[in-house]
Amino acid sequence: MATRFRRSIWLVRTMGVTMTWTLLLGGIEIRAAAPSFCAAYIHPGDDGPLLTLFPMVGPKVTVPLPAGLPRDFRLMATSLDGKAIYGQASDQVGPSDAIIKIDFKPTRHSLVQGSVGLGTIWYLSISQQSDRIFASGWSKRQGMAECGAFEIDTGTLRNLRVGLHPDCGGAAGDISPDGKRVLGHQGNRLSLLDLETGAGNAFDTDLKDGVWSQDGRWIAATSDTNRIVLIDATNTSRRRDLGPSGGTPVHWSPDSKYLLLSKSQLRCTLDLYFDSLQTLDVKTGKRSVIKSSRCEVGSGNVGWLDMEAVR
Repeated sequence: MATRFRRSIWLVRTMGVTMTWTLLLGGIEIRAAAPSFCAAYIHPGDDGPLLTLFPMVGPKVTVPLPAGLPRDFRLMATSLDGKAIYGQASDQVGPSDAIIKIDFKPTRHSLVQGSVGLGTIWYLSISQQSDRIFASGWSKRQGMAECGAFEIDTGTLRNLRVGLHPDCGGAAGDISPDGKRVLGHQGNRLSLLDLETGAGNAFDTDLKDGVWSQDGRWIAATSDTNRIVLIDATNTSRRRDLGPSGGTPVHWSPDSKYLLLSKSQLRCTLDLYFDSLQTLDVKTGKRSVIKSSRCEVGSGNVGWLDMEAVR
């Protein structure tokens, strides 16, 4: 008689609890865990910047940041595994212009070697190899100010493409995680520029503020009517409308599955006009307000972090 197997699949999907799927096959249980990404919010505190995490399930969590961080530290990028964050002081000069990396377990911060001398950074991309970082912004090395796209590779800073402000050689936007393309502007239109050849194409609609997913497959841009447009980076004619942006920037999760954006709510007007945060599933288009963040987000900046990095 043929052996009969009992099969069932249980899938739990959250971003505040470790995602687990269980497969029962012939009575054998196999478990696999995925990162539990949650919203990270860095905001001013009396003694320096504070980090608050908003999981999808459960209350918010306040996490201590290492002593000595600039008071105006701003979160700009997350490592691909979600366990480290990168940022910069927003209004200081000297070595504090460098990119700062914050690790957890133990909590510590360090200057990214090769980033000293960069001025204000507009966009920051972390490559699959963590020792390669791409920055779009200003460089003030050797007393010269130039803007555009830069690469930091094993502690060495080099120009990818620079030019005069405001165009910066067409490289004044987000750089793809492989360091090959940059989202710039041609006039009022978002464009895609090859950093090696300089060849570029403007999109045929009025788009702005494009940001790459961390797997390099997608671009999320904002239309002139403040709607989020998802663009396939392998075929930019393939696009999807993901609904209103609310006029706020969007932030890709490290696994490139979700966008994080702010949401204004009438109930927050009693709380000094603070916002809430919501996630947007780019596959289904479903939006979910993170309950623990309701009316909790004011001045500061947001991003992502894996909860397991701080537990």
